[in-house]
Amino acid sequence: MGIFQKIRDGLKKTRDNLMKGLRRMLGSFTKIDEELFEQLEETMIMGDMGAETAVEICDRLRDMVKERGITDPNDIMGLIQEITAGMLGEDEGLDLTTKPSVILVIGVNGAGKTTTIGKLCHQFKNDGKRVLVAAADTFRAAAIDQLQVWTDRSETELVRHAEGSDPAAVVFDAITAAKARGCDVVICDTAGRLHNKKNLMQELAKINRIIDREAEGCAKECLLVLDATTGQNAVNQARLFQEVAPITGIVLTKLDGTAKGGIVISIKNELNIPVKLIGVGEGIDDLQPFEAKSFIDALFDREIDASAEGSDDNAEEVSENNTDEETEDIAENYEDIAADADDQTAEPAAETESPTEEFADDTPDFISEDENDSLTINIPEQNDIQTAEMTIPDDTDALTEAADGLTAGIAESVSDAAEEIAEEITEEVTEVTEDTAEETAEKTDENMQESDEAAAESAAEEEEPKKKKGFFSFFKRKK
Repeated sequence: MGIFQKIRDGLKKTRDNLMKGLRRMLGSFTKIDEELFEQLEETMIMGDMGAETAVEICDRLRDMVKERGITDPNDIMGLIQEITAGMLGEDEGLDLTTKPSVILVIGVNGAGKTTTIGKLCHQFKNDGKRVLVAAADTFRAAAIDQLQVWTDRSETELVRHAEGSDPAAVVFDAITAAKARGCDVVICDTAGRLHNKKNLMQELAKINRIIDREAEGCAKECLLVLDATTGQNAVNQARLFQEVAPITGIVLTKLDGTAKGGIVISIKNELNIPVKLIGVGEGIDDLQPFEAKSFIDALFDREIDASAEGSDDNAEEVSENNTDEETEDIAENYEDIAADADDQTAEPAAETESPTEEFADDTPDFISEDENDSLTINIPEQNDIQTAEMTIPDDTDALTEAADGLTAGIAESVSDAAEEIAEEITEEVTEVTEDTAEETAEKTDENMQESDEAAAESAAEEEEPKKKKGFFSFFKRKK
């Protein structure tokens, strides 16, 4: 898979969210007015391009629309591409012109610093460079061991101290070792830190002083690793880190997992810090150098447009290559085909005459015709509806009377059948009701009999204690 295709796939979510939103919004307008620019600005801000960048783009659009006399809203997308490409400017790669060159990697926890270092080691190793890594993140638990795994994979050297040791001392030893061993690149890992961690910020300043002193005259890169999924928060991080560190470039990771890829434009425009590397996947080869043209082409999906234009050009070439002789041959073939089609059409026309005549003679049994050319319709008996016969003469009045008579006869037959059905239903309901009443009466009698028996038993039980009580009371009175 090529670099462009990887970037294009990595920007799919951003393209689906931001670019489709812009096209959908512009498609809803029929003219360019102030309301269009307000909606455009809101859509860009929602796509994490930043308020400041969105306002600047819209201001430039207003000027370009007036200068070029553009009236069609669909032409706005081309102007946006032109403006954003100008904002990104020229590409700036990593400065590795000296030996050794030093790369200092900074950023907050979880942004992907260690993974970025591992991928850089792999790429530099494949380019034939000798790489040495300084494990200067002595603050986070297991950070050194994690970096050891990455360096083992890429077969690069690692300088490490114990956890909790001075990170500036690790960087000092790494630069000294790189000079002695003839290494091409020194990559310094640092602890994740926030701008409000004063001790860690002071530590970062100390590391910078060590690099400036020990690697004087060497090319130095200070790369800030930002998580693209954080959106505008990443821009704020860059702004704060810029106050305490000489940031030379941005590494934007996890760009494939977010729809907020518009922050690339925002970072460059608001902070004037170039994006030098972008992460568009989890693979070890998915850390790509940032190329503004490829980014814009992938973001606006120009490859599809180019392929469409190519297909149109091919079609024109094919049409031009058709000579006059080929045109005459095509015309002759068309005439032959047309003649064959006429012959085939004539045969089915002749065959359709006989079925038509047979169908005309095939008169239904319940329709008969007499000598006076009058038709008689016989309705067969069904559901106790009597047969009705109607003679249809040529006179219109007589035809109307016959139709009325037929309707009355059918209605009468239907009414009789309905009355019979109603009588049958009534008889069945009456029988069911009488049976239910008898069963209910029988159950009621049984229940009453059981109640009487229970009452008699209860009364008998009450009599016995009274008799016993009277007997003992007699002896008590006697005493």
